[in-house]
Amino acid sequence: MFLVPSYAMAQEKLGIANSNYSSTNSIFLNPSSSVDSRTFIQMNLIGANAYAYTNQFYLPAFSVWQLKNGYNQTPVVVDSKMKKFLYGNFSLDAPAIVLSHRRIGVGFFVRGRAEIDFRRIPYQLSRIFLLNQVPTEVPPEARLNLRNVKLSSMSWAEYGLNFGMMVHKRNNVLITAGGNVKYLTGIDLFYADLRQLKGYIKDTTVNVENLQGKVLSSDPGWNTGKGYGLDLGITYRRSLNSDVEYEGYYVNSKRSDCNCIDYRYKAGLSLLDLGYIKFPKKTYKASVDGSLYVPNYNDAGPLNSLIQIGFHTKVEYNIPITAVLPTALSAQLDLNLYHHIYLNGTIIKNVIPASMTGVQRANLLSITPRYERKQFEFALPLTFHRFLYPQLGFAFRIRSFVLGMDNLFPLIIKKNTYGLNVYFNIAISMFKNPACREKPAPKKKKEKVKKRSTADCPQFSKHHFKPFKLFGSK
Repeated sequence: MFLVPSYAMAQEKLGIANSNYSSTNSIFLNPSSSVDSRTFIQMNLIGANAYAYTNQFYLPAFSVWQLKNGYNQTPVVVDSKMKKFLYGNFSLDAPAIVLSHRRIGVGFFVRGRAEIDFRRIPYQLSRIFLLNQVPTEVPPEARLNLRNVKLSSMSWAEYGLNFGMMVHKRNNVLITAGGNVKYLTGIDLFYADLRQLKGYIKDTTVNVENLQGKVLSSDPGWNTGKGYGLDLGITYRRSLNSDVEYEGYYVNSKRSDCNCIDYRYKAGLSLLDLGYIKFPKKTYKASVDGSLYVPNYNDAGPLNSLIQIGFHTKVEYNIPITAVLPTALSAQLDLNLYHHIYLNGTIIKNVIPASMTGVQRANLLSITPRYERKQFEFALPLTFHRFLYPQLGFAFRIRSFVLGMDNLFPLIIKKNTYGLNVYFNIAISMFKNPACREKPAPKKKKEKVKKRSTADCPQFSKHHFKPFKLFGSK
């Protein structure tokens, strides 16, 4: 699975993103999670996260285990007339470190990311793109009314700092707030928006009543763009025992006797990926706007001439392009069901309209039960992509090694598969503050025995040695 990233694509790592022991993953869903992590220091060494989901086609009778022998089935294009979409993201996690101590959480991270977002694609185009089935004949009659068809992709690297702190602790309530500040290096951008294509074909008549669209792109390359990003988060916690007070609580610290105050529930709210990337050079911008009426396309002449007559087109090179990040709002609720069992609900809602240059995050809802201990964790995230399409996944953590998938079924059965995914992380964790370790009791010094001179007589014990008494003999 690690060697096939083109097939193995997870969305938000929801099986581990709400963990109390994996701070280098949880800060990307809610930055304030670094404040009250149960891991004192965690250093991520390497990780990857990839996800793809579409309703345009599916892989028939697919399972992950077929990849080692080769999977040669042709994708089946879905012929339903509903609008098609394709969403994918990929991230590569470089070294990162998060420290949770006393009243604050701090850290830094480096990641590479890429997102693909195709929306409202006509099903006829799916057959052309996927099966190369280009119609050779003009239909005798057809009507089109397409709106907001979008194709976009963007990739970038980000270097970030995390900081969070306790902002309120009173009685059995603890509120923490935090943020990630990111510097971004742009790598690639493509954005195409077909605002409207309305018209019809009847016999030999072609009437394009309205056509509006634009294309913006940047040549791929390292450091072709620069930008900034910001994540913000806040978390409300209520202690498991109502008589426990947070006033004197300090995370992973001797000031709190190195104790952790467990919560009955915690609720979080976060704003993710607020920011932009500006691509200043090696860019291409084109737009088209207008209408066209052709009474008989057999006598119409060259297509290029018709476009110049009927449409207003504009092409520009090396014009700066500003693209927005996939900004979204997220809400999380984590319930403690006792005995190390938790139930989490997470919702992520995109806030970027399709008309803005950049990529959009996919909407999702997840419900995740998990069993969580310091050395081991297991979760079963049930995710609804776009709030509609369900996927059942799994994730487990053995100390600091994480492996998960958002779609469990290709591992166990052959099934028509619309989405594939995998994520993993390898890290080093120090769960306990070294200052909290109990110091061993000092060893008693052996009494020095005074050496006797040869003239001294030995002194014998008054007690008689009875060897069988050691074995319980009378």
